[in-house]
Parts: sequence; C-alpha cells; structure tokens
Amino acid sequence: MAYSRYNNRATKYNNADFYKEIFERRGVPGISHYKTALFNYDFDNNIANFELKETVWKNGDRLYKLSQEYYNSVNFWWVIGFINQKPTDSHYSVGDVVLVPYPLEEVLKFIGAA
Repeated sequence: MAYSRYNNRATKYNNADFYKEIFERRGVPGISHYKTALFNYDFDNNIANFELKETVWKNGDRLYKLSQEYYNSVNFWWVIGFINQKPTDSHYSVGDVVLVPYPLEEVLKFIGAA
C-alpha cells in the first residue's frame, strides 16, 4: 500500500467571497483542498515503540535527502520532520541531532497516515 501524508485527510470546498476574483480569473467556482492535519505529539507514551537512529545535521542536509538515505524514498521527509517536531529544513541548524524513526510502517500508523 502506498503511504502518503494525505491519507485519511478530509477535504474542504472553498468558494469564499474573499477569493472570488481569483476564482473568476481561473474560471472556477471554487477549489477543494486538504484540511490542516492535526498531529498527535504524545511521544512520551509512544516513542518506545520505535527504533531511533541518530544523525547529525550538517551543511547541505535536507529532510528529503535523509528520507532517501534512511527510507529509500524522498517521500517521507515529513515523517522525520514530524518526529523531531521541526517540520522544515529551516528549523534545523548544523550540529542538531536528528532522530530517524523505524519501522516506518509503525511510525505512519502512529501519525495516522497509514
């Protein structure tokens, strides 16, 4: 089964008057988009379920590169960001310890993406 950060995500239809001019320019009455995800950060009770590999953030590192290195796919960069509670590359500094959780399938279940 393919996992995605969009699994189990509700969508919302937006046709708000605030965006009316934009919708008219694009020839659409509105758009559907994913609702903001709500994540469970209850690590104290659940972190023991995962093996954590540590790596140190260095110059040139990117979450997608770590995802490729550890998960053989660039698609799970957001899992590493989620577990570290630092969602984007700009939240990391050289020398930061980054935790990479395993097994990926269990982590995805915990997050609610599986």
